Amino acid sequence: MAMIENIRNRQGLLLTMIGIGMLGFLIPYDAVLALLGQGNARDVGSVGGQSISALDYRIEIDERRRLGFSGDQLGEEVWSDLTSKIVWEDLYDDLGVQVTDAEFQEMLFGDLDSPYMGRAFYSNGENKSFWQQNFGAMLTTDQGKLNLLSYKRLILEKRQKEKVDALLAKAPYTNSIEGKYEHISTERKAEIKYVVKLYKNIPDGDVSLSDRDVKAYFNAHKNEPKYEQKEGRDITYVKIPLGASDADVKAMEIELEAVADDWKEADDVEAYATNANGGKADVRNLRLKQVETNLTESGFFSEAEGTVFGPYTKGDQMVVSRILERVMVPDTAAKCRHILLSAKNAKDEAEMAELGARADSLKQVLRKGGDFDDLVERFSGDPGSKSTGGVYDFFPKGQMVKPFEDFCFNERIGALGWVETTYGVHLIEVLDRRTETEEARVAYITRDVAASAATARDAYAQASEFAINATSKESLLAAAEEAGYATGEAKDIASNAKAIAGIRDASEIVGWTYRSEKGEVSNPILTADFYIVAHLDASRTAGEPSFEDVEEEMRTGALNEAKGKLYAKKMDGANLEEVAEAVGETVKTGSDLSIKFPTVRGSGASTEPKVAGAAFAIPTGMMSSPIVGNHGVWVIAPQSVTEASSKDSYLEEQSTLATRARANFPFTVLSIMQKEAGIEDNRRTAN
Repeated sequence: MAMIENIRNRQGLLLTMIGIGMLGFLIPYDAVLALLGQGNARDVGSVGGQSISALDYRIEIDERRRLGFSGDQLGEEVWSDLTSKIVWEDLYDDLGVQVTDAEFQEMLFGDLDSPYMGRAFYSNGENKSFWQQNFGAMLTTDQGKLNLLSYKRLILEKRQKEKVDALLAKAPYTNSIEGKYEHISTERKAEIKYVVKLYKNIPDGDVSLSDRDVKAYFNAHKNEPKYEQKEGRDITYVKIPLGASDADVKAMEIELEAVADDWKEADDVEAYATNANGGKADVRNLRLKQVETNLTESGFFSEAEGTVFGPYTKGDQMVVSRILERVMVPDTAAKCRHILLSAKNAKDEAEMAELGARADSLKQVLRKGGDFDDLVERFSGDPGSKSTGGVYDFFPKGQMVKPFEDFCFNERIGALGWVETTYGVHLIEVLDRRTETEEARVAYITRDVAASAATARDAYAQASEFAINATSKESLLAAAEEAGYATGEAKDIASNAKAIAGIRDASEIVGWTYRSEKGEVSNPILTADFYIVAHLDASRTAGEPSFEDVEEEMRTGALNEAKGKLYAKKMDGANLEEVAEAVGETVKTGSDLSIKFPTVRGSGASTEPKVAGAAFAIPTGMMSSPIVGNHGVWVIAPQSVTEASSKDSYLEEQSTLATRARANFPFTVLSIMQKEAGIEDNRRTAN
């Protein structure tokens, strides 16, 4: 009675708990947590101060999955759409960008060109027909109409963005002055004599550099775009294997030996295989070329129908297979061998004629008993067939360039001749042709070679102990070396990375790096083949770099600056010969120097805009003062300037500039707007 009375006294609490329990069955877990003020009620990011809740983000991903969208990048697409919508929505209103119902209908059932529709639904003609029928069928049921409304919301949002992109793509314009400048900056060339002392050839010991000098250089240059720091993480990690043990492999082998014995006696061999594969049929039509490198499976074409093979390993699986039947199937294919005499310019008639004459000479050598393999090795420019003596084994029509293919399929077997293609001249011998080939129909029963539960538990215990004992990067690497574990590094890990150097399925590792502090060591993180224990080496936020992250670059810059000042004084001579002698260099000549391509060929340096500018600014025959450039100190004496040809119109250059600008302009505008909006992506830390 006392118990019943207690229950009565607490019936309010009891009803609440029952209600929450029922809520869990009716409402997604994320939503329950949101109602309780936990979990996905947290924000996953913001745009210009406008928050994006984890619940909204999760619901949108789930909705798209319900509509049939999938893939590793689905989360990134949803994030991009949510943030872009906030960035663009005011612009949509200001420009009056709308998508009417008539336009929506035309996108679904008409010929209105939409990049998104083409990419997501109408990737080819058959898909378009299928989806148009599918959209039409949705209108016949209540649930279908709801689904169509969900598709419509998504399609309209994508279409609004497409319209703005199309407007932006039309925006870049170039005038005739820009076209003329493009022409002149490319075609106007200077020839110079010069002396250069490259920084890399000046010993660091020639200059004095203190830590204070490096800090001063950092403060002067840290805001330059090339030093702008991107958000990223650096880790050092250890791979602790999670493979099947010898005992696991032996147990699997014993299991499949029993399966193979039972399969030999089965009345319905295909049904038996499907059942043994957990309800999944695995029957393959194979040709000899597909299996001839596998000693076991090459028996598919020599043993009797009904023969059972295995168990044997194939990749990451242990396999038992059985020949169901062998049949001859249609197969139009040709086999040939060739020698490619490569052309530098296949449109050059003189060069192609010369190659044709050489092919005739090689043809005569072969007619007189010459060795084809030897000639392939000596003369062929085709790396794809050089190792096989020039042979291309049976290949179908449509795989080779047309003149080559026509010769192989139309000439008699044994014919020897040559054809021209865009690659050059091919000397070809037709070896064989066929109209059918043998195909084996084979059923497979497979098991993934994976660690058993016991082995996985042991591996986790081992990895956990390893992680506990590793308190620093040094101790982590020392322990890995002692245990014989592989190690690796990953630099500049982005928050949306799915894979990192040496690890494919790295999402959980990436999430850990964005939730942790520099110097932390992770607990074991499970991937497909390993437990990963990682040390967070560096954690960078976007913006101005820290001195520690760019210290080496700044030290190099400060060194070069000091070397430039020192050698600018040493290279202040009366003539180039005197300058060269003073710094132990020689006078050289550089040609074809232009404003657009400011590289002095043969100098050992890449772009030097100051040198190119001086080449056109200093009168011919005069000598420059020392020029402190990007890669060294220069003294130049312009010898001649070849002026660009005059033109009546610069439309070609204008068109090239405009096309180049339009290609990325919508993306550039979006990137700038996103940067100005101050997007914060906290998806990793919100987990």
